[in-house]
Amino acid sequence: MPYALYYAIAAAPQELTPQRLGSLVPVHFSTEQDALHAAALVLRGGQHVWLIEGPDVHYSADEVKERCRPILELFSRSTRHKR
Repeated sequence: MPYALYYAIAAAPQELTPQRLGSLVPVHFSTEQDALHAAALVLRGGQHVWLIEGPDVHYSADEVKERCRPILELFSRSTRHKR
């Protein structure tokens, strides 16, 4: 499982050190797309993504939010249609 998603109930600190990451337990995924989908669910649930890393991938909290935007928009559209 080469892709790790780090998240917490608190926002990511400005400086993301190995010590701060060490306090979190990463969730592992086999694909980048699976990690991003899980990150979207984390964001939708009100928690904060700190980092996604894997082969040739190192997405900061802001990068994850940007990459998850299309997934989150799909969620919000499906919620609006159910009303």
